[in-house]
Amino acid sequence: MRDLDIGQFNELIEESQDLQVDAMRAAQQPLDDIVEAGLERRAGKDYQEQTREQQHRSRSLPLAGAGVALGAAGLLAASASPAFADANADIMALQTAASLENLAVLTYKTALTLPYLQAKSTPIKTVAAFATITMGQHAEHAKAFNARTKALGGKQQTGTNPKYTPVVTGMIPALKKGGPLDVVALAITLEDVATSTYVKNIQDVTDAQVRVLFGTIAGVESQHLATLYAVQALLKGGGASLITVKATGGPTNAAKLPAAAGGVGFPEAFKKTDLASPASEGAVA
Repeated sequence: MRDLDIGQFNELIEESQDLQVDAMRAAQQPLDDIVEAGLERRAGKDYQEQTREQQHRSRSLPLAGAGVALGAAGLLAASASPAFADANADIMALQTAASLENLAVLTYKTALTLPYLQAKSTPIKTVAAFATITMGQHAEHAKAFNARTKALGGKQQTGTNPKYTPVVTGMIPALKKGGPLDVVALAITLEDVATSTYVKNIQDVTDAQVRVLFGTIAGVESQHLATLYAVQALLKGGGASLITVKATGGPTNAAKLPAAAGGVGFPEAFKKTDLASPASEGAVA
């Protein structure tokens, strides 16, 4: 693709790890503020005054990578009427997010045991490397969501999402008989659900700082989704040999990428939230 300008496909995995590190570092201050805000609310502090203070603090917080646009959108919406009635709804949203992250970890862990993802060919090695790195990132996200849930007085969510877990477990027999395309399709569904959920949560949660958290992590999930769309397109189009990075066989020959390579990873100009999980879906009492 002559106009391909996405950091080159051969650096997507490396950029994913960099984005993850930057996003989690940038989220640390907002995460600390979430705890402070929750404690203040439980102490009876006036909500409107608290929200104004949170908005003021949020303007100076850094956001990382693809999370910038999503986090900024959340901050612009901070003055809108909250869709959730109280802090308990924010805790439920964090618990549901953790359940989605836990399921993603389980899915990638299961996929990596499949014989065809243990092959030595370059395309498969690249897909397996992506799965391994992404699995670790999802584990970090779940840990962050759970840590703040506990600090806010909620129960940590260590289980997997109750709606989508049966979908994943039900597909395992088919995955064993299938191939990489089946794994990629399932991963796309889960990453799409997570991204959609976090983007919607930016609009719905009460605390401005929680919006920053969801916006930052949504940026990382969006990058996962874009990579998977690109891999899926290459597998379907007979371009498996182009699925490679420097660490698994050398840089991709960008000149050989199909014309659609520049846009296939970004099918939506603005992320739709039709697949978003409601806050109560993965909540625990």
